[in-house]
Amino acid sequence: MKFILHIPKSWCTIMKITLGQVFIAVMLTSLSYANAGKAQAILNKQVTITINNTSLNSALKKLEKSADVKFVYSKSIIKTDKEVSITANKMSLNTILDKLLTANGIAYEVLNDRIVLNTIKTASAVSADGPGNAVNQAFPVSGKVVDENGQPLPGVSVRLNNTDRGTNTDANGEFTLNVDADTDVLTFSFIGYDNQTVTVGSTRTFNVQMAVGKGQNLQEVVVQGYGTITRANVSTSVSSVKGEALRERPNSTNIVQALQGRAPGVNVMINSGKPGGAPAVKIRGVGSINTTSDPLWVVDGFIGANPINIDPNIVESMEILKDAAATAIYGARGSNGVIIVTTRRGKAGTSEISISNNVGFSSILRKPDLMNANERLQLFVDQYNYNPANPAAPHLPIAQGGRDFPRKADLFNADGSPKYNTDWVDESTRLGVSNNHSLAFTGGTEKMSITANLNYRNLQGLLLNSYEKRVSGFVNVMWKVKPWLDIQAQINTGAAQGNNVDLDPLSSTAIRKMYEMLPFLPVTYPDGKPSLQGDYPGAENSENPVTLLNGIKNTVGTSFSNANFTGIFHITKDLDLTTTLGGLTEGNYDFYYAGRTLTGVSATDLGRARRRHTNIGQWSNSNFLTYKHDFGKHNVVLTAGADWIYRRSTYTLTQATNFFDDYYSFNNIGAGSVRGAAESDWLQEQTNAFYGRLVYNYDSRYLFQASYRVDGASQVASGKKYGSFPSIALGWNIHNEAFFKESSLARTVSQLKLRGSWGKTGNALLTPFSSLPLITTGTYVFGGSPVTIATPLSLGNPNLGWEEAVMSNVALDLGFANNRVSFTIEYYNKENRNLLLNKELSMETGYPNAFENIGAIRNRGIEIGLNTVNIENKNFRWSTTANFTMNRSKVLKLIGVPIFGTWGGWIAEGRPLNEFYGFVRQGVWGTNEKEEAAKYGRKPGDTKWLDANNNGAKDIDDRRPLGNAMPRWEATLINRFSYKGFSLLIDLGGMYGLNLINTGKHLMQNSAVTVNSFRDIQSAWKANTNENTMVPAVRTPQDSGNPSEVADSYAVEDGSFLRVRNIGLSYTSTSPWLKNILVKSLTIGANVENAFLWTRYSGFDPEYTSLTPQLDQGVDIYQYPKPRIVSFSLNASF
Repeated sequence: MKFILHIPKSWCTIMKITLGQVFIAVMLTSLSYANAGKAQAILNKQVTITINNTSLNSALKKLEKSADVKFVYSKSIIKTDKEVSITANKMSLNTILDKLLTANGIAYEVLNDRIVLNTIKTASAVSADGPGNAVNQAFPVSGKVVDENGQPLPGVSVRLNNTDRGTNTDANGEFTLNVDADTDVLTFSFIGYDNQTVTVGSTRTFNVQMAVGKGQNLQEVVVQGYGTITRANVSTSVSSVKGEALRERPNSTNIVQALQGRAPGVNVMINSGKPGGAPAVKIRGVGSINTTSDPLWVVDGFIGANPINIDPNIVESMEILKDAAATAIYGARGSNGVIIVTTRRGKAGTSEISISNNVGFSSILRKPDLMNANERLQLFVDQYNYNPANPAAPHLPIAQGGRDFPRKADLFNADGSPKYNTDWVDESTRLGVSNNHSLAFTGGTEKMSITANLNYRNLQGLLLNSYEKRVSGFVNVMWKVKPWLDIQAQINTGAAQGNNVDLDPLSSTAIRKMYEMLPFLPVTYPDGKPSLQGDYPGAENSENPVTLLNGIKNTVGTSFSNANFTGIFHITKDLDLTTTLGGLTEGNYDFYYAGRTLTGVSATDLGRARRRHTNIGQWSNSNFLTYKHDFGKHNVVLTAGADWIYRRSTYTLTQATNFFDDYYSFNNIGAGSVRGAAESDWLQEQTNAFYGRLVYNYDSRYLFQASYRVDGASQVASGKKYGSFPSIALGWNIHNEAFFKESSLARTVSQLKLRGSWGKTGNALLTPFSSLPLITTGTYVFGGSPVTIATPLSLGNPNLGWEEAVMSNVALDLGFANNRVSFTIEYYNKENRNLLLNKELSMETGYPNAFENIGAIRNRGIEIGLNTVNIENKNFRWSTTANFTMNRSKVLKLIGVPIFGTWGGWIAEGRPLNEFYGFVRQGVWGTNEKEEAAKYGRKPGDTKWLDANNNGAKDIDDRRPLGNAMPRWEATLINRFSYKGFSLLIDLGGMYGLNLINTGKHLMQNSAVTVNSFRDIQSAWKANTNENTMVPAVRTPQDSGNPSEVADSYAVEDGSFLRVRNIGLSYTSTSPWLKNILVKSLTIGANVENAFLWTRYSGFDPEYTSLTPQLDQGVDIYQYPKPRIVSFSLNASF
């Protein structure tokens, strides 16, 4: 079950209306407190102003600035398109208003420092409503209007028979209006809500509940680079995710994890179950080989933020910019997509305290099918029996050929049966208990708002002694300092610390031993000593996983601060200057100590310790002008600006061995008498950019956007440091055309938009100094003494230039039933050219490698998004969100030979990325194939591989593509149900057509295995009894003669899966009795994350990699399991 985070009703309302309507609601709430003396002082103000043939709307705006006043009115009642003129020199404000307003049939009244406008009743209206009129028999009706949560809604327009006659609801949502007849119709309207109409009839008192408008998503504001735009006028590819959608997963530790499945085209792989594990994000595929494919993160205008440090509780919304027309404004940083995060802000006229508490319990979702004690002992018997000359398995009774060894009596009964049957997965894991607590303060006035959030997390991992603790604080302040100046300041700071048990998977680590430890060994013997795997003769010797989990400390942590200051100068009513200054500091540390007695780890070194530090600092500055103006039906937005970013990082490492005691651990490296090699590094990079953009629409029908950016980066070679990145986008809102509105389609189709774009972005995110020749240092023994030497590291490349990504995008947006059903389909084609590759050089050069621009990659795909409101009435609502993504990659050009990875991956021209490449296992050579097997140097019982080139030998040319680590398609289906105060969420996600290379299983199933293994090794080949199998005959290491291959089709498994990511149930109460204890709302909930998983994959989880996810996704070398988390939540607002 899953808790659905309750969002107070005022926030739900505000998120769906414009800022102007927020002021209406706040002002009308205060009508009853108007001060007459103060009002008179406002009207007596002396004003000098000149207005010539200007619309009343523009005149009022100009008057607001000149007289320092604010006007409040409903555009549905007050018509402001009429042109007016006036010249005043130190004239009283009320005189000016009489000339501008009263003369045009508009009444005004000062209420709480605001001038509220309404219509003046004409004589005919008075006559019609007057009690003495015998013809119309006018009579009053009254009522109350509430929002979707039953709360009073002030400022709602109430109109009579679709005329200008009407009124607005007051602070309590109440209204009174004279009507003429029972047949009159009242229309209730408020932006952000669907209009409601009622016929008067015999009713004199009305209770009206407004419904949130389904078509309002077209008017929502979308944040794009250096500005905003309404959804209806977007011509680029942008997906939006609201903060409340992220918080539907209360067990997400960062916004990357919470983003999974929320937007089409955004692939999020949660590659580890360890606390604080960082998911991998790819937007529209991998577009680079040696540089990063991570998207650019922008938080409130700060470029280059670390998403792992962003608490989901502080997020208001996220926009994912996917096509080049949207990302080109970020130039060199935008080739992998851009994710813009807008943090929460206090709301004018509100003051709220909210607390959130979540307690979760983690457990193993599924386990690999490993052998038990009896099965593994039988396998040892089979291994020894492979060669008749071998002695019997050691554990057997001496009478059966067994032999004695020191721990035999502790491990086996007299008949050779095991005394223990240890499940090492169970022994190495626990029920993890995690806590997540948040305290938030939000509120504001019309000139200032603030949001403050404190968060504490304590996450226990599944494996013993693994954890992460994190504390963070966030403050966001916005201040309208002057009519010409707004400022915003944010700071996000915190620290985290944890114990990492997910170490090098190929060394003797706890996770590896959790798989491999022999199941007939105990955690500890009766004498209290822990078991060693080598306690059984012939087994690979190592500590057991429980000993390793308790005996190795790897404390990792970070401290971070990210501050951002923004000033917006309103130079004129149409022209703004925005300047942003931001800074980031981040300190990361990694402390490691393995004790003096840990066999296979540090016993030979008598203890091993290291201390590693990385410090990062960055500052950035953005300055841009924004010009907005409407020329009749022509809407123009121009943006031009410049950015500067400076980043520096330092790295230090010190290490030692040979400790006389474990007491000091990593806290005193000096206690180790043998010093390891010390390392340090210093890196610096700088970028600057100049950019411009034009956004234009005509009558919200024809859309146009173009941008141009010039970027400079220090990593690129001299003479090539600057790159140019243009883009263009077009859109057509067909549903706004007159011919469409008059057609029958308009009755059901509420949105029909075609859009297309083209653009170019860049990537120069190489390690600093990559274009320069580099040297490194080392140690060489000369004359019997070690001396420091310098050797070539990289040749450098004076022609090193930018990677470029050129993308085209076409899309269709559809909406039905007032956008109750919305549908989007997009097709994209992205080509990444001049790929930066660290090419290996011949030994004659004296250099190992150098960066060159030598490749090209293409990604093509289709994205589909669907949102529906299936059922909605007063008490019940059911909505659905679904998305589908399909991406195909291809290496178009790669100068030189293919690039082969360590674990079965390769990059080759004409082939997709993330592809596994190796030998095809056909089975096992049979007894009747002895002569044929001998041609390949094999014998019956050995692995049989495909001779693809039919040359009678097994060679590298026999290798073939074996599968791909990226899915052929992925999909998400989210259903939300609400009934009164109850909410239920079911979130399903799946991927199809992905493969993994189960390297851990492959190593454990080699024919001469000396550790535990997967249960299906029991199907190994046996002469004449079991020859139709894929598993070769098992044998001892001395009998092996059957080498295995790293990349083998048998090790590459289908990883397709369907997962129930979340099930959540919550109940929210706003009962009146809560107000007696100062509680506005109370929510209790339960959630099950990672509830169910269906897959054929034999490992813990198919969504995984042990290596770098960019090009080595799907390599499973003993993974940290993902937990199922059952959590319970209690939230309250005050």
